[in-house]
This record gives sequence, structure tokens and C-alpha cells, in this order.
Amino acid sequence: MSKVIYSEPDMNKKVKFDRGEMEERIVDIYISADTLRDGETSTKREEATDTAPNNGHGDQHSGKTHTHTHTHTHTHTHTHTHTHTHTHTHTHTHTHTHTHTHTHTHTHTKYQRKSLLYVSTEPDSSGKRPFLVAAVCLGLLCVLLAGIIGLSVYYGVIGHHNSTERDQLLASYSNLTKERDQLQTSYNNLTKERDQLQTERDFLSGRFTNLKQTCPEGWQKFESSWYFLSTETKTWKESRKDCMERGADLVIINSDKEQEFLFNLNKGVWIGLTDSVTEGTLIWVDGTPLTNPRYWHKPQPDNGAGRLDYGEEDCVEIRKDQRPLEAWNDLSCDRKIYWVCEKVV
Repeated sequence: MSKVIYSEPDMNKKVKFDRGEMEERIVDIYISADTLRDGETSTKREEATDTAPNNGHGDQHSGKTHTHTHTHTHTHTHTHTHTHTHTHTHTHTHTHTHTHTHTHTHTHTKYQRKSLLYVSTEPDSSGKRPFLVAAVCLGLLCVLLAGIIGLSVYYGVIGHHNSTERDQLLASYSNLTKERDQLQTSYNNLTKERDQLQTERDFLSGRFTNLKQTCPEGWQKFESSWYFLSTETKTWKESRKDCMERGADLVIINSDKEQEFLFNLNKGVWIGLTDSVTEGTLIWVDGTPLTNPRYWHKPQPDNGAGRLDYGEEDCVEIRKDQRPLEAWNDLSCDRKIYWVCEKVV
């Protein structure tokens, strides 16, 4: 039995601490020597045991065991343990053993004997450290994700706004292009009209300049032409020759007003119309065929009505004894009457 009491305890077992909130208190621990040998602390002990015989009576023995333990752990726990053990053993040899065991543990330092035990219930920060790191990383990831989503939404809105502005600008550009083309077409048309007006202006300016000139003696002005009324009589061919010598020709009638003007001269006169080239085909002296207007006296032209004394009637006169717009009569070109020359100015 004494071997059991005085044998060295197994100090190589590891101790698991349930660390809660930090609490400091004084604890008196009373354990048996067997429990001490099977202790749950992860320590390595250097034990020095001094056992002395009991000075008592009989076979009883009393011994004191002093144990100093040095413990190194990887925690930040500062623990002071003072163990006072009273062991009473009764054997058949009537031996009474009184053992005093003092255990002192100090982390990172050499233990000193104390009578107080300090138990720390502070949670192990190293156990929660991975969870703390994971929580921090998760928080950072959430912040980063929120930032990315915010930027995506922001740039999405900006992109949509820019796209709308671009479409509006393209539509405006297209409209401006169409307007420019329309303006260019209008400009080209106006340019053509301007050129035509300039041409007409030049022509009218020339006409106006000629009209401002003083009519030669014996000539009369009507609208844009000068007219010469002869004072003697000649055949149709002789009359035309005289007009050409004056820089003119026998009159060509183009309007009712001109017909009335010539009728009001109160003379029967030759005009520049004949079918002497081709019988039945009347043409003007400028080579144009007779179309309209026609101012024939009915039933003219009749080419003499078959009368031999009238001869071949291939030239045309204006008769003064008819209505103004019904005064034309075909007559023999050899007849001598007055004539009218026309010069276009």
C-alpha cells in the first residue's frame, strides 16, 4: 500500500480546459493522491518527495510529500494551484498514513508554493480566431460585392442614358441632313431661276434700250416693233424689196392687237403672207406656215373665184372696208397697193 502512496504520479496526460468568461476566484481543492496521480493537467512534473516516519504511537506512519511542477503550455492562462490532500489509509497492518501533497503550477514560469488557486475561465482567443478571420473576410466580401453591384447599376444607368442621348443625336443628325439636302435642292432650283431671270433681264434690257431709241422718220412704234407705212403703191415683190432695203420686211401679224393696229392705218396694204411658192400653202416671209390667228374675209381666200380678170391671187392684203378681224383678202401679186414694213427692236 505504501508503494501506491509514494509512487510518482503520471503527469504526461493532457488537460482540456473549458474556457468561458474570465473569472478569478479562490478555490480550495481536496483530492486524493490517486486522483492527483491521474490528474488532467497537461504538465511535466519534476517531483522531489521527502517522506518521514510518523512519531506517533504504534505502527502508524505519517509522511509529507512536496511536489514542484513546471508546466509549459501554449495558452495565455495564468493558473495558480495549491493542493492540500489529506489521505487516510487503513490496512491490515494497522498502518496509518498521513500524506500532505502540495502542487503548484505556473505557466511559463517556475511555480512557487502558494495556498491559493486561481482559475481562469477566459475563452481561448486562438480557438475563435479562425471564426473571427472568416467573419472579417465574409464582411469584406459582402462590402466588395455590394460595391460591385452598385457600380454595375450606376454604369448601367449611365450607359442607358448615354445610349438615349446618342439615339437622339443620331435622329437630330438625320433630320438636319434631310433639311440640308432639301435646302441644297431649293438652292439649286433658285440658282436656275436666277440664271433664267438674268437671261430674261438682259433680253428685256436690250429691248428696252432699242425702244428708247427715236423712231426714224416715217416709222411708228407699236409694242416691241417699228412699222413703216408707205406713201406710194407697189407690187408685192417691189414692196418687200423696199422693206428689206430699210432693214425690215413685210409685216407678220401675231395677235389681234397688231391686226387692229394695222387695220386702223386706214389703207389697204400688203402683208408678208403668200402661197406663190406652193399653191394653196400660205407661208410668212420668215418661212413659218400660217396657223393662227387668221383674219380672212369670207369666203376668202378664193384665188379669184375663177375670174380671168383677177388673175392668179397668190398674195394677201388687208382691206380697209371690212371688219378689223375679218379683213384679209387674197389678191394678185402684180397689183399695186400700199404696204407696211416691220422692224422688230
